[in-house]
Amino acid sequence: MPSPAEIVDELDARLPEALTLTVGKMADNVIEANHVSLAEDAATALREQCTMARDRITEGTAQDYTATAELDSSQFFVIDDAETLEELGAFRTLAGDLAAMPQIAPGELDLSIKLYAVAVGNADGRVLFVRRNDPRLTHKAGRFLAIGEQQLTRVDGPVFTFSPDFDFVMGPNWAVVLKQRAFELLFREIGLVEKHVSTWIEGITDHLPMSAASIDSLREVALGDSRTWRRLRDIERRGHLKDVSLEQVASYAGQVGLEADSVVVDGELVFDPAQRFGFLHLLNEDLYTGPLTGEAFESQRKAAMG
Repeated sequence: MPSPAEIVDELDARLPEALTLTVGKMADNVIEANHVSLAEDAATALREQCTMARDRITEGTAQDYTATAELDSSQFFVIDDAETLEELGAFRTLAGDLAAMPQIAPGELDLSIKLYAVAVGNADGRVLFVRRNDPRLTHKAGRFLAIGEQQLTRVDGPVFTFSPDFDFVMGPNWAVVLKQRAFELLFREIGLVEKHVSTWIEGITDHLPMSAASIDSLREVALGDSRTWRRLRDIERRGHLKDVSLEQVASYAGQVGLEADSVVVDGELVFDPAQRFGFLHLLNEDLYTGPLTGEAFESQRKAAMG
């Protein structure tokens, strides 16, 4: 896994190079990318925003992107596993061949824009800074006064604001997540959860029987809840259930204070949406019994990276 210092070194090498801006709309879970022409002062401002993201990485603490990890304001996730990077490949269209990419005029920017990305670097190694749900329309034309150097000036065209922050950064073989919620919303909104959720659920059903109704209910919950699909993905990737029996699941449930007869019924796993976290924590081995109190508790945090 690349260290934060190595990632920062790569950013430092790319930040002075060519900068481009693309915006993305969604159509059938596919990102439609459009290139936006930039004036020199606008490019300078966006480069400054990229530098701010670089500084956050320098000052923050790296964490592994696991099923139970939750970021705080001083942390970021580092992702370098091939499977997740392949899933994030959809965002690479935002750093594609600009000569072949349709160009959109600033006047065509509207609220259908789902995300925007600033790419820095040459074609053989661009780094992407991605932001969800921007730009934003902030006023109606002709009804806003802009603060100039000496006086207020009427603005007749639409004004869009680009927030001075990014949700995640993508290099050629790594990704850094700065804002977990926005990143996971984008992951779902571009169709990645819908595309993979059936495979993730098979990480359970390939080894342990589950009722059809429970499978359907689990899929529905996962499509709308990031904590659910993250745990399903982790279970499928670990593959640990291949050597686990229903009897072992029921025994483990009893050990951590869950009702075994509600988890395994008539020789099948039963998923209750109201108890989804207990069910998934159980299968992902996130539940423990405290040695002092005998009470069940959940492992919420993973250790920081070295």
